[in-house]
Amino acid sequence: MPFVFRMSPCFLALSLSLINPAWAQTQSVSNPPTLPEISELATALVGAASEEEQERLLARKNDLMNSSLLAALKGLAGPLVHKGDYAQALRISQLAARIAERIGDRVGLGNVLIDLGKIHDRLNHYAQSLDCFQKGHAIFEEAGDKKGKSLALLNIGIAYDSEGRFDQALMYYEKSLAIGEETGDKSVTARILNYMGLAHDSLGRYELALEFYMKSRALSEELNDKETLGLTLNSIAITYTDHGRYAEALECLQKSLKILEEMGSAGDKRDLAVRLVNIGRIYRLQGDADQALAYYRKSLKTFEELDDKFGIATLQTNIGVVYKTQGLYEQALEWFQKSLRRYEEIKSRGGVARCLNNIGSTYRLQGRYEQALEQLQNSLRLREEIKDRGGISLTLNNLGRLYQDQGRYAEMLEVSRRSASLAEEFNAREELWNAQYLIGIALQALGRPAEARLSFLAAIGGVESVRHEVAGGGQQQQSFLENKLSPWLSLISLLVSQKEYGEALTFAEQSKARVLLDVLQAGRASLRRSLSPQERQAEEEQRLRLGALNSQLTGELRRDKPDSSRVAELRAGVAKARLEYEALETNLYVAHPELKVHRGEASIIKAEELKALLPDPSSALLEYVVDDDQTYLFAITKAIGQAEAEVQVFTIPIKRVELAKQTESFRGQLAGRDLGFRDSAHKLYDLLLKPAQGLLRGKSSLVIAPDGTLWALPFQALMAGDNRYVIERSAVSYVPSLTVLREMKAHRGKHQAGRQAETAGYALLALGNPAIGKETIERAALALRDEKLGPLPEAEKEVKALGQLYGGARSKVYVGAEAREDRLKTEATRARVIHFATHGILNDASPMYSHLVLAQGDSNEDGLLEAWELMQMDLRADLAVLSACETARGRFGAGEGIIGLTWALFIAGVPSTVVSQWKVESASARDLMLGFHRGLIAAPSVKTAEPTKAEALRQAALKLMKNPQTGHPFYWAGFVLVGDAR
Repeated sequence: MPFVFRMSPCFLALSLSLINPAWAQTQSVSNPPTLPEISELATALVGAASEEEQERLLARKNDLMNSSLLAALKGLAGPLVHKGDYAQALRISQLAARIAERIGDRVGLGNVLIDLGKIHDRLNHYAQSLDCFQKGHAIFEEAGDKKGKSLALLNIGIAYDSEGRFDQALMYYEKSLAIGEETGDKSVTARILNYMGLAHDSLGRYELALEFYMKSRALSEELNDKETLGLTLNSIAITYTDHGRYAEALECLQKSLKILEEMGSAGDKRDLAVRLVNIGRIYRLQGDADQALAYYRKSLKTFEELDDKFGIATLQTNIGVVYKTQGLYEQALEWFQKSLRRYEEIKSRGGVARCLNNIGSTYRLQGRYEQALEQLQNSLRLREEIKDRGGISLTLNNLGRLYQDQGRYAEMLEVSRRSASLAEEFNAREELWNAQYLIGIALQALGRPAEARLSFLAAIGGVESVRHEVAGGGQQQQSFLENKLSPWLSLISLLVSQKEYGEALTFAEQSKARVLLDVLQAGRASLRRSLSPQERQAEEEQRLRLGALNSQLTGELRRDKPDSSRVAELRAGVAKARLEYEALETNLYVAHPELKVHRGEASIIKAEELKALLPDPSSALLEYVVDDDQTYLFAITKAIGQAEAEVQVFTIPIKRVELAKQTESFRGQLAGRDLGFRDSAHKLYDLLLKPAQGLLRGKSSLVIAPDGTLWALPFQALMAGDNRYVIERSAVSYVPSLTVLREMKAHRGKHQAGRQAETAGYALLALGNPAIGKETIERAALALRDEKLGPLPEAEKEVKALGQLYGGARSKVYVGAEAREDRLKTEATRARVIHFATHGILNDASPMYSHLVLAQGDSNEDGLLEAWELMQMDLRADLAVLSACETARGRFGAGEGIIGLTWALFIAGVPSTVVSQWKVESASARDLMLGFHRGLIAAPSVKTAEPTKAEALRQAALKLMKNPQTGHPFYWAGFVLVGDAR
């Protein structure tokens, strides 16, 4: 029995009045039909069991067929779309189209076609959707209806946007916008501006996209157009998310959700589901899988209520991917199987192929190789049938990884080469560098190291080429290399096996330094203040041109039948644009050498430069590279009377997972004041330092460049065989990489020279226990849901004691409501030491949006001093101390997030930062900080052997260690110095 939708005549009358309140006055007939007559006919037509019954009704009521009936049917279909009853809405709109054709209402038919196109789009019938929009446009063009034409052009653009044809979409948006502005239709204009922003966003033009979004937002607010405002806020949130601005993104999404709530029954349920997906994505990017899954499940529930099968299948796949990344393979497979059944039900061959590929890769991770092979081959066959060349290359690479696990290197080489060839054809650079990397692995295993080296270099070159083109915007630019290091790691392994230690260190530095230098790209726009307006415009134009050409080339190559002449033209254009962009960058670096550091373009340290990092034979540099199956220790030392530095490499046979387990266990023991920590301290010393023990004898200063999980390891608390801690022999400091250390030293020298010329200033600026307002707490909670920002009374005592230590004439100390963000920005530029005793929220996913919590003060400030804001400051300090930094998200400790703050301070001019590795105890932290600062103050008076910052921290820690009440490493090992130790 067919579904019958029934609506009372009273409600129908209300719908008519809302859509066309003057409908009766516009009728040209001498005896216009009454409202009840129109209501009765519309209700009967909708309730008819078949088209034949509808035709009989229309034949009997021919005199009632007019534009008012069309308006009535439209009033019935609209709410159904919002509720997600697309099948019934489609049926009503198809009926309206037949009536419009029968009465010869061309404009009415055009409007109905637009409605039909939107419904087909919701049902994922993209070809039918575009066809309806194009037919509607032709009707409006013929009738000279400008408003209708503008609406049709907008929707054609949306259809092209859905297909990834962004340039075509923009062309239609611009035509629609011109007509909308001509007719003064602000409502349509606001919506067009939003979609233009989306297209520019997809083309990588993030700043331009935000300009369009902000115009759309302002116009929507002016018109009180809640629906468009909600859509635009969602769009802004997506761009903010891409930039790592998670708190602001969540704020926009919550406002958008509130608008949907205010709209009530008029709010679109599908829009609600989309917003929930976007919130889930933010939590996934922040590493909060539980929150991500919670929002994905809420969204899935809505799609299930709408019976949106494609949406359901997509969410099921997304949930499965989260479980797969967590290593929960059985749960992942359960969701992939659900998704597969749904895709098969709706005959989505592309969706089926995607699921089979995910299932196959999960089986591979489980070691179920025969089942993995079957699923991957099925996915490959299906993708070949539908000519999904991008999917083919992806699945071939997964087959390559499977053959690698099985030791079938000849077959691995074959499929990887096929993938590389295909990826090169259609400009799939992500899959191309992956394939080149896999080719290198196969060649190395087959005993062809020279060829393997070339393949690894090609893969590295591929990653670098993409990095250069996307630099300047978005979260992917901040941590672009973090999941793309496999070619570097494999090349390092190859070079170590051939005893080419110096070159191996160069590639180790290139990988580690570039990840952190890329983080700086988040602040690129602000750092471009060094450029003139003309230089900024020229660079922006070149970058956008290169991105647009690359997008066009990829789009053309992915067509079923690419136009060969167009492909050749676009390839030549991309090559030319790339050369022009590189030439422009080179010229800018020549004119502004400081940009090379600001943009992460500092040259990698050379072997001959290492000696400058070793001031005397009592120092040693230790750099770690953690790979899946082993860890490499690069030890750089200089013997007495030796001018050059010597590089030795030690291979430590431990898997990455096991190293992470031991490191986190030890760190947990110290943070939890576990008395049984000594066995772990000995074991980790033997693993990580004992191999180089002979080189480290007599070394009173160790500079360590950790890698991965080792950033969470307090090396100073490891114990040698004589039961002495490392810190008892050596001062320990940490650096992101040796290249970074070189740059920090260079900056310190420049700033010291600049300070000598200054007469004003003071030794210390300290802020502690700020009064945190409600708005600041709410903003912080958006980024980290469980963050607790309680008062810090011991921190207040700490900074007041520091004020007494330095003296009132040489220091400025602010607490409570006076510890304001605006005050810090005003006064920090003249301080030699800046001390923060406050909460720190460390954003591991996007380090440049880590922040320190201060009092709000100025209405223009929110009380959250973010890393990117620090980067814009011009500081002259030698040191910043982040004391009492706490976070509810201890998974990263002093890892990437903390480096984000130290990097921001470095760019601002501060070469050294002291940070905490765990939630410290207030009283001992206060004593440690006071001891540390006493050492710093004493340093200038010691003329013969000036203590370093690292040595001052060491002496403060040793004092606590000797006290039986604070002898456990929990009390003295939690603070570390990152950066220049001197």
